[in-house]
Amino acid sequence: MHIENIQQDTISEIKSTDIISIQETQSAHDVITNLVSNKVSKVFVNNGSKPVGVISDKDIIRFLYIDRSKRTLDQVFASEIMNGVCFAVETMTCSQAAQMMILNKISSLGIGSKEKMYGILTKSDLIRYYTETDTRTSKVSDYMMVSYFAAPHHTKIHEILKKMITCDISRVIVTDNDSPIGMITVGDIFRMSLATNKMSIVQENNYSEDDGLWSETGFVGSQPTGEIMTEGLITVDSSSHMRDAAKLLLYNKIDCVGVKNGNDEMIGILNKTNILYALADLK
Repeated sequence: MHIENIQQDTISEIKSTDIISIQETQSAHDVITNLVSNKVSKVFVNNGSKPVGVISDKDIIRFLYIDRSKRTLDQVFASEIMNGVCFAVETMTCSQAAQMMILNKISSLGIGSKEKMYGILTKSDLIRYYTETDTRTSKVSDYMMVSYFAAPHHTKIHEILKKMITCDISRVIVTDNDSPIGMITVGDIFRMSLATNKMSIVQENNYSEDDGLWSETGFVGSQPTGEIMTEGLITVDSSSHMRDAAKLLLYNKIDCVGVKNGNDEMIGILNKTNILYALADLK
């Protein structure tokens, strides 16, 4: 497909109509249950039939880490955790949708209006579109980030989580003697918290005080990052085509890859947002 045609492709062709949603009066426990049972990273929030918000696993972690009310998960409403929905119309081009996600620092768009949502569009939808339509020869080096957050493998999860929240990041590269050995994401911490079957701790106590799940001495917070991280780091060469790097993200169902130079040295990272920048450049 030529660039001229790509400019005209609209999001109506790639949107999803499978919307996982809950009511704003439902609890944080209901949100978590929906995220886990549907194997998704976000759910939309409705007031009756009207869309009013969206909640991701990152939002859950951030809220529970910061909240000091000592309420249980059943006492926290979805409306307290949610962020607003960014709406788009079906006639918006895929390139414009990528720009909208970048400007608003979001990973999904609601298709419709505050009265009714007809579908959703995610970063992955746009990246899949990019891999199928881009015919340019853009290189990873054109869009990669040369700076990234890293931490030694012995760093406690509590410190990693604090860094993620204060710096508003979703991933940290894990190192051993300054060499990358893996990556830890908000999703990893969220899944670990659930897999421990220790969410009852969150139900009974404050989330991040001395006896909390993510505190410095908590069941998850006290664990070394190396125990929870995803081992190994999928990498691409800086001279690789962006389209190939995008395919790698989709195939491995990951959000980020490391970037190496010709000397096999790690010189940066490439994430889904960087792919959106490439799509947004399709003019």
